Amino acid sequence: MSDRYFTAIILALIAAFIAYSSLLIRFDNLHYDLGRYLTFNTAPSDIVIVAIDEASLESIGRWPWSRIVHADLVNKLKQEQARVIGLDIIFSEPELSNPEADIVLAHAIEQAGNVVLPVLFEQPYLGSPVKQSEPITDLVANATALGHVHVQLDADGMARSINLWEGLGQARIQHFSQAVLQTAKMLPNDVDLFPPNIKATKTGTLNSLGLISTDARKVKFLGPPGHFQRISYIKVLTGAYPAHYFKDKIVLVGATAAGMGDVLPTPVSALLQPMPGVEFHANAIASMRSSNLIVNAPVWLTCFFSIVLAVLPLLFLPKLNPLKSLLAIIFYYFVIMVAAIAVPYFFNIWIAPAGVLVAILLAYPIWSWRKLDSAKVFLDSALQNLQSDLASLGVSANDIEYAQDNDLMRSRISNVSLASKFLRDLHSERRDTLSFISHDLRAPIGASIMLLNEDGNNKHATRIVKMLNHALVMADSFLQVSRAEMADASKFQEFDIISLLHQSIDDVYAVARNKNIKIDFQFSEESIWLRGDFGLLQRAVSNILLNAVKYSPQDMTVKVNLTSSNGSVSLQISDSGPGIAPDKVKKLFKRFSRIEGEHQDSEGSGLGLYFVDVTVKKHSGTVVAESELGNGTTFTIKLPLDRRVAILSVEREQRIATSTYDSP
Repeated sequence: MSDRYFTAIILALIAAFIAYSSLLIRFDNLHYDLGRYLTFNTAPSDIVIVAIDEASLESIGRWPWSRIVHADLVNKLKQEQARVIGLDIIFSEPELSNPEADIVLAHAIEQAGNVVLPVLFEQPYLGSPVKQSEPITDLVANATALGHVHVQLDADGMARSINLWEGLGQARIQHFSQAVLQTAKMLPNDVDLFPPNIKATKTGTLNSLGLISTDARKVKFLGPPGHFQRISYIKVLTGAYPAHYFKDKIVLVGATAAGMGDVLPTPVSALLQPMPGVEFHANAIASMRSSNLIVNAPVWLTCFFSIVLAVLPLLFLPKLNPLKSLLAIIFYYFVIMVAAIAVPYFFNIWIAPAGVLVAILLAYPIWSWRKLDSAKVFLDSALQNLQSDLASLGVSANDIEYAQDNDLMRSRISNVSLASKFLRDLHSERRDTLSFISHDLRAPIGASIMLLNEDGNNKHATRIVKMLNHALVMADSFLQVSRAEMADASKFQEFDIISLLHQSIDDVYAVARNKNIKIDFQFSEESIWLRGDFGLLQRAVSNILLNAVKYSPQDMTVKVNLTSSNGSVSLQISDSGPGIAPDKVKKLFKRFSRIEGEHQDSEGSGLGLYFVDVTVKKHSGTVVAESELGNGTTFTIKLPLDRRVAILSVEREQRIATSTYDSP
């Protein structure tokens, strides 16, 4: 399994596990809370909070107040033509000190015709069953709607969400904000008027209080506590407000005074100042009315996005060096973080990012671990191969002083470097030896041949000259192969290959004339320029031409065809010789390889075509041979084109120039 696939599987498992298990829910909440500052906006002017504040308590007296006071408030708001009145005050028990007060309040609510009352879910003591506290019967009978005011706190104790429907068993109640908007005839179409069927949708959840909840939505807070319009309860009673102040407005009445207990910690609470429950509902109403409540993405969708985004870095990590990889991972992390924060703002959906963000943070170390492990395996394998090559040359592992380092990776790199240097030095000595044999021995061999030719009295002179000539050819072949192997591509120069071919044909002209062989040279342009070593390539072409002439019968033709296209030049040399068996063609370009057969030359060095192969490869080209017994052989050399300096007219490029060399 490749490092990329292995890393992808690990990252996908990490991302999926965290996303599915909500293991890092606090980490998710942190990013959600950062995004809430993007949603800050001006509070709607038609939502007003009538605050039961410290000034009201000081003027009216200790809480709870007589319900006659609340009846006066409702009457005032009715007179001011408030669109809807949301009384976020619990009236679950009758007023014992003045039973008539309940009747007065019920009558005021009936006369207003637009009052929404809260339902409270409470647990009297730890471990006791949850109790659903509704307003007293007279108030319920006259209220326009009821709505629950329960807010489920998240694992970190913050209030971020509401449940549109919640209750004990199937008797679920709509949220207070939903009831207010329904009464004001402002409920958007995306909010259901009736609770969903739990069995049909399977969306109900049982929370820690034993309540069945459906349609959980996160609230987009428009600002910190105190952001919405407030007016003191006592000012409303005394009429200390501008005319028509409450006309056609959503009026919420609730406690804001410190110590009354109706407060909630929220992500936007500044300086540890909790948000009054009535203002929390104001934010929920504003979000719901504008269809901006945020929906939690399904678990499967969160897992899918987490996996896809977690493995995405593997598209660029293999292409970058370590530093750029680290910087790319940091950049990618912040891109995903910003996207996770911005998605709820633009699309009203929350996709928990903890899984993908943790996977991204682990992507670089996991990828680095896999690459280091692969590098370790490669270095160990390379060292073994080098030691094997050295052993074949008679060098044992004890002959090299390998490095010993506490850093194992650095030790491996040092040992491979030492073994490579040792092997390079041996090859350098070998090339020097070959150069000595092929160059320094040529002179005495040539001199010996000359002396033997001058002295014709030695009866073995002919045989000795033949042997020395063979040795001279071998030495010369060694020299040329050594030159080809040591050729420096950085010193290559431009040359015209057509001129090179003319010179190669001239070199074999005398041999061709002796056998009455015609060399047919065809080329499509006047000049074709390449970059390389003129002498090496010219000798390589001459070797192939000489073989073509040597193995072709008398009175035959050797064809030489040169073409250029697609940035390369192709040279084909075809003879009319006996051909080579297909199973022996692949051995042609090996060192000291000679094809045995009836028509083969027994005195060759076996280095001619090896020299051709080395030379062509040094020029970034290829050479192949195609042959069948009885049908001759064709050698094809392809070399990269450097540039073409001949600018020919269209008519001239279409014309094929043909040059034919005939034996006299």
